[in-house]
Amino acid sequence: MESKNHKIIKNFINQNEVDEILSWVDTLSTTELTANHHLREITKVLNGNSFMFDISQTKETTYITNFQKRDYVRTEGVPDFIIKLIDRISETIGIPKNHLFLQAVNMQRGGKIAAHYDASLDGLINYKCNLSVLSEDYSLFTDQFEIPVQQFDLYCFEASLYKHWTNEFKSRRVFLSFGFLVPYSFTNRSKEDPRVRLSERIQKYFQNI
Repeated sequence: MESKNHKIIKNFINQNEVDEILSWVDTLSTTELTANHHLREITKVLNGNSFMFDISQTKETTYITNFQKRDYVRTEGVPDFIIKLIDRISETIGIPKNHLFLQAVNMQRGGKIAAHYDASLDGLINYKCNLSVLSEDYSLFTDQFEIPVQQFDLYCFEASLYKHWTNEFKSRRVFLSFGFLVPYSFTNRSKEDPRVRLSERIQKYFQNI
């Protein structure tokens, strides 16, 4: 399956970029944990930290980043090399940057991603482009799909429309998760699409909106 709904680009970054990203991630630290019960359950099995950056600082990204944060939302900006990566992703897959945020995730051995849907808002899909910075080979599971991922890969999918998860990791894993809030039409969806309707029901139940 290769479409706007799911895309994987092999060797999107090189070793020099990996070294630069790891040096930056190693400077990040956390100070507090989320009060969100559902996110606390996901964080338990992460065995690591997730650092949230609101890049666009629109009302849409402000809502999503505050809902999905592990600790506090960082608005002070990101290094230039992260901005260049964002521009490259946007140009490569033709995705708009109007509503954009970033999670930098640093997991230790034994961590995994628990099954979940990402938060979104009516009219928008939370479309994630995840960059595998440091990792063993693994699979990302998205409902009925199994996506094989290797270090240096960029993989993009509709994170608010597909439940997704991983198995437990045997080594440290670092990835950058770029969240693009895009209209349903970006992936040829409509409000009547069954996955969109499910996403909207999840929003109303878990996000109280």
